[in-house]
Parts: sequence; structure tokens; C-alpha cells
Amino acid sequence: MARMNDNRILIVDTLLQRMAEELDIPPSKYTQAVERYTAVGKWLEGGDYPDATRIPLIYPQGSFRLGTVVRPIRNGKEADYDIDLVCCIASQADTPRSLKHSVGDRLKSHGTYRKMLAPERRRCWTLLYAEEDSIGFHLDVLPCKPRPLRVPQVDPIYGDQAVALTDRSKQTSSYIWGPANPAGYADWFANQQRASFNRLAILQKATIQREHGKVFAKVEDVPDQLVRTPLQRAIQILKRHRDVRFAGRQDESDKPISMIITTLAASAFRQQPSVYDTLAIFLDQIRRFQDTGIIKCENEEWVIVNPVDPGENFADRWNDEGSKEPDAFFRWLDWLQEDIDGLLNTQSATELERLLCGAFGDTAGSRVAASYSGPLPGSYQRPISAFGRVAKNFLRFDVSHRETPRWHIAPSRYTVTVSARYMRNGFRPIAFHNNSSPLPKNVNLEFQTHTNVPKPYKIFWQVVNTGDEAQRAGQLRGDFYDSNKAGRSRTESTKYTGMHWVECFVVKDNVCVARSGEFVVNIE
Repeated sequence: MARMNDNRILIVDTLLQRMAEELDIPPSKYTQAVERYTAVGKWLEGGDYPDATRIPLIYPQGSFRLGTVVRPIRNGKEADYDIDLVCCIASQADTPRSLKHSVGDRLKSHGTYRKMLAPERRRCWTLLYAEEDSIGFHLDVLPCKPRPLRVPQVDPIYGDQAVALTDRSKQTSSYIWGPANPAGYADWFANQQRASFNRLAILQKATIQREHGKVFAKVEDVPDQLVRTPLQRAIQILKRHRDVRFAGRQDESDKPISMIITTLAASAFRQQPSVYDTLAIFLDQIRRFQDTGIIKCENEEWVIVNPVDPGENFADRWNDEGSKEPDAFFRWLDWLQEDIDGLLNTQSATELERLLCGAFGDTAGSRVAASYSGPLPGSYQRPISAFGRVAKNFLRFDVSHRETPRWHIAPSRYTVTVSARYMRNGFRPIAFHNNSSPLPKNVNLEFQTHTNVPKPYKIFWQVVNTGDEAQRAGQLRGDFYDSNKAGRSRTESTKYTGMHWVECFVVKDNVCVARSGEFVVNIE
């Protein structure tokens, strides 16, 4: 991510910080959630579990423990907070079915919890708490037993906390043991941000106690779990942005899972002092994953390893035949870059609210926009991109070497769009989008058309290079090419630094009935 005027960065960082605070669980609700899961935990501890060798170990896991909790979006609306509670029972004799149902039976034996209990889910039992102040909770209880993991790649301090979860098949309703290590993962995550936490904890706890004196009588009462590092704030931003941007889309089910987002962000974190810089490193490391190795491609399969269980690949579903999840992930990165660029160039309060609502939801976006009264980042500076993209205000297509279309351009109801992928030896093809971040040199490109024009028709491509490097090589192209033998595709490669583009023309009876518009390719 390119550096620019510090004022602009500081303003956007302030907006992102306020957005993360808006998305976070309020301290009063956090305390209420702790009281609730503590009560559930005490009830579970008193249960009678066959062949148990000690009292069950009860502890929170997931985003609540990691400090990355965000009120989720479901069906386009804010939903209840999800809180995950592990119930670990040391028992050698239990089958996964008997262990799970022993926990369920214990919950059902409580008069209140029985009424709150939802039907059995695949891995957990869920308690549904009624809304208070328009905020509700789901408490998921995950039955499991200890399953220490001893492998060279994992420190025993993490591996010794591994467990086996009860897992019920949707197809057969049979039960198996599933590997997991939520406590080890939480400790790994905490270690990834240790220095940042130590730097911020005292000041943040004092601020929280001052603002919430009715909840916390003294600073020492404020739990560590309410301290937020730039990593935690960045993950909250990423998760909500993902939820909003995919809401209602046909590919919503392909959106990146939270474990992938959290693991990649924590792996990339280098104790950056701000949310903006943390997002910058996250995006840079992933965009250059072929060099950084933060995402791997082994034997033509995507790999994002669980850092506390090398046998688990968080990206395993990316490798399913016909999976759209990799494309959805990289598309989301493009959206994230576009939205950050949009904030960097915001020139009015109306535009700021529109951008925040579009990226983070109407409720949170409106509140943050209304609470901000400082200078706007784009009000006195030329448009710029933080990611090497060409700012929309500075896209210029009227170069002299671009040939004029040779066909009459007729208005019609037909459309044509272009999708694109780039390929590098040893890696899976990666989708990229119009005016995305710069691609590396010497990778192969494949462009594909999608049109509703009825056959027969012909497809032509215009390829235009710009920039000093292409000019010195005598490659300022601007002419037209027939489509490849496949009919709707065009292959190119990245050779020259700068902004270039392709455009597709669909010609029927010597009349152009649809054109795609310029698809910009930036090359670093």
C-alpha cells in the first residue's frame, strides 16, 4: 500500500477506528454475556457425565475470546451476537454421540435453559437469549474431550490444548470426532499481538473504566478481553465489510470464512500502530501471496494452514471441484481496496455517509458519519489510490494510438462484460477485476466475455498499452484482434509497467451491438 499525505491517512484511520468501536460489543453487554456463559458453565460443571475423570473444563472460544466480536449481518439486517462456549469433558469411554447428548441432557434438566434450547446443531447446542435493548445473544455450547496434539510444527504449549469435537453428519446423522484447538488458537493469536497489547492495555483500561464507571468500579476490574489492538480492530472491520458487501448476493455463501480472515490478518500483523497500517500490511501480504507465502498453493491446491494444527487446512473448500470461494475472496479484496480508496478521496459529508453505509451497513455507517465533524481527506487534495490503482478521476482513455472502432456502434438491449484471471507457474489461476491493484510482470492473462447477444456474432478485442516502458519497446498497441479459437477469450501477458486496458466488441451483421467498456489492467 502506497504512503501518502499523513493527514489523509490519519483521517481515514480515525474513521476506521470509530467504525470498529461502533461494531464492537458494548462493555455493559460484554459483562452481561460473561455473566450468562459463566452461569451456564457452572451448571454444566455440576452435571453427571459417564466415565468423566474430572470436572468439565468450560471456557469461551472464537471471536468473543479473541476480542474480534462483531454484531453479524444476516439477510441484510443486524443479528444476535454469537458466543461460543467449549465444554471439555475428560472421558475415554464416551462415543461422540453419547458425549454430546450428555451435555444436551444436562442443559435440558435446567428449567430455564430447556425453554431456551434450540434443536441440536451439527457440533453444538444453542441457547437463544431474548433481546434486551434490541440486542440478543446466541450461546453455542460445543461438547468435546481432550485430544493433545504432538507434532513438530506446533509448540506443545498450544498442542496440549487440542480437543476432539462431537460432529454429526448432515447426511447420515452419524457422529464422529472432529479435530479442533480453540484454546491453543486463542493463545497463538494473543502471542501474535503481545507487544501491541502490552503497549495499549493500561491506557485503554483507564479509558474504559472512566467511561463505564457503573460497570467497572476500578481500572483493575476491566478485563483484558476489552482491550483492543489495531489487529483486533482491523479484523472487526474486515468481518463487517465482508458481511455487508456479500449480503444478498448470489455468491453470498462463497464469502470468506472468519477463520481465514482472522488467521491471515494475525499472520501478517507486525505490531502496526494503527488500524489503517494493519489493513495495509494485510492487503499487501495477501496480494503478493505468491512471494510472501501467506497463502500457499501446493500440488495445485490452496493451503491456509491452521497455525496450531497443521493437519487442518482452512482453505480446503477452496479446492472443491467448481468452488467459487477463491474468486469470491480475491473479489472481496478488490472491494476493500476500492472502499478504502473511496474514503481517502471523500470530499463531502454526504459522500462520506454513502461510502460508510455501503461498506459497513446503514446503521453503523450513518452513526459514524454523523459523529465525525473533522476535515474530509479528499477535500483539498487530488484523487489518489493507496493501492497503485489509477484513481477514477484520472483514468484517461483518449490516447492517440487507440484506433477508432471500424463498425457502426448501435444502441441495443444487449450487453457484454469481461472477466479476467492471471496465472503464474506453480499457482492456481487468480481472478482479478477492472482497475485492481497492479499485477506482477511476466504472468499470463486470460480474458473471457459474457454476453446475451444471440448467435451468430463475432467478437473482437481492442488491446491498448500506455506508459514509457511500452513506448520504448514500440508496443503502444491500440488495434483490434479476433477472439481466440475458443470464441470468447483473449490471452495476453504482463510485460510493461503502467496502466493498460482491453475492451470487447460484439459484432453482428457488421454492426457493433454490444461493447464492454475498458477493462483496466495495472502492472507494477
